[in-house]
Amino acid sequence: MKPLHYSKLLIFASTLVFSSAKAQNLDSKPTFKSRFKLDFTVGPNFDFTSRTDTKNPAIFGSRPAVSPFLGVRATHLFSSRFGWYAGINVNYYKEIKPTGYKQSIIESFFEDFGNAFLGPISYVKPSVEIGALYRIEYGNWSIYPSLGIGYDTYLADKDSYKWKKTGNAPKEELTYERNSSFLTTHIGLSTNYQLSRKTYLALNARYHHPLQAATAHLIETTDGVETSRFDFRSKGIGRGVFLGIGFGVLLGKI
Repeated sequence: MKPLHYSKLLIFASTLVFSSAKAQNLDSKPTFKSRFKLDFTVGPNFDFTSRTDTKNPAIFGSRPAVSPFLGVRATHLFSSRFGWYAGINVNYYKEIKPTGYKQSIIESFFEDFGNAFLGPISYVKPSVEIGALYRIEYGNWSIYPSLGIGYDTYLADKDSYKWKKTGNAPKEELTYERNSSFLTTHIGLSTNYQLSRKTYLALNARYHHPLQAATAHLIETTDGVETSRFDFRSKGIGRGVFLGIGFGVLLGKI
């Protein structure tokens, strides 16, 4: 065989080996597909508001230490390591009225009437959140540490007013204002166990902490002139933990 034929054979064999190695390398590289998940969880919502700070229940009121919630969370896994999520939590509890501000008879009547008329709806306290997560996956298990920001309704914002006037005496007024809905930060850990190609068991735990202070004001006026004012702030209101268990579904093609 001529040297030219040997060189052609060597080039041809080298090309085959290189092509085969390249094909194997491409086949061994894991393929990633974007995933959308939607899960529904229920469980307890633990309130970590300080009970030792007497101004919290006296001026702001409070809520039960443990209450139920329903959570809905959508997750988009857009890369092999990261994703983002958005969720809404429907918290359910009856507010405990502040002890430092006594409602008028009429105000108390209409509030109690509204609770009785609207029933369970009046006890709903929604919260929303959005954030980023990191993917840790092995077999049927998926673990997603997350960090997010949200907006929580700890207690309903309130603006109430009462007054009294006897004969020719000056008109005395008392205004009570409360703002206890605020931005929060969320640190969470979500664990999923794949039950089938499209469904999974979901276990979610999240700690939420307020980024803003709750505020309340008591303002007294006489004939429209402010005579006294008390302003309160608390950063201890709104801390808590959600623990949820439920199920989820994978959306789209698998």
